[in-house]
This record gives sequence, structure tokens and C-alpha cells, in this order.
Amino acid sequence: MLSYARKQPVMPKVLDLNQTLEGMLKLLQRLIGENITLKWLPQKDLWPVRVDPSQIDQTLTNLCVNARDSIDGVGNIKVETAMASLDQTWAQDHEGAVPGDFVVITVTDTGQGMDKQILSKIFEPYFTTKAVGKGTGLGLATVYGIVKQNHGFIAAQSEPGKGSTFRIYLPRWQAPITPTPVGD
Repeated sequence: MLSYARKQPVMPKVLDLNQTLEGMLKLLQRLIGENITLKWLPQKDLWPVRVDPSQIDQTLTNLCVNARDSIDGVGNIKVETAMASLDQTWAQDHEGAVPGDFVVITVTDTGQGMDKQILSKIFEPYFTTKAVGKGTGLGLATVYGIVKQNHGFIAAQSEPGKGSTFRIYLPRWQAPITPTPVGD
């Protein structure tokens, strides 16, 4: 939604998501503040994905800022990467999921958590639980749009007093990577 409004071109590239996310860690730590510990748990030998790196930056920033805002005082935010091969049975049991090979970005916080009623609305544009002037309600709607635009899906789990977990599933890039010829 925001990329259309700003008329920003989407420029997907084949990425090693671990490298892209590692490049953001210092910025994220500054954004979340010194009372919150940022933990980074990358999966080794991660499959490549094809996505615009600026969309990954925007997605992770939105998730970490929301996580920070849900933590009262001291807490933790954990960012992980993993790989998942999902079958038809698993996909049928998870709303919005499709079978296939995915790279998964998981953001977990030790914040206040959300009840089922709030959780059911979090991806709606302009829905916010923040005080007036503290949030636009576009952060998670933007994350949802970016994930869908890249043929992925997102799952959120939360309970009051137990924090929240967001899992973003981006399709594995399986096209062969053609080597660039050297000198002729």
C-alpha cells in the first residue's frame, strides 16, 4: 500500500536473508533501546529468496518497533531465520498457508501479548491498540502487504502476558543462478 502511494519501484533481488538481516542489527538495536535485548539466531546455509531488500528492512523494522512498544521496561526481542518444507496437510491447517519450501523469519517478543480479538484484527489497515498520536495502524498492514506481494504468508501467535511471535514465510528461490562470464 505504501509503496504504491510513494510510487516506489519494487526491485526484487535474489538474497541471502541472513546477510540482509545482519546488516540491520545495529539500527534495530538503536530503535528498540538499551533496555531491550536483541537476540539474533540465524539458520546456517539458508536457502535464497527473491525480494526487494528495502521491503525486508521495512518489514523487520515494523515488527521490531511494535515488539518494542509492547514491552514494558526490560525485555527481549528475538529474530531468527529457518527453512521449512510445508506439505498440503500442514497448509490446510494454517490459514493463508500454501505448501512448498520457505525461508522463515521469526520475530518473538516478551511483551504484553494480545488476546484473540485483537489478534484477529492486527493486519487490518488503520487498526491500532496504541494511544492517539502514537501509531497509525499501518505497520502490520504494510508487513502483510509486503509478504503477500512476495508470494509468502505470515502467521501471528500471541497471548496476554506471554508476548507475541510473528513468522514470515517467503518462498525459496529455486531458479538456477547463472554464473557471470569472466573476461572475453
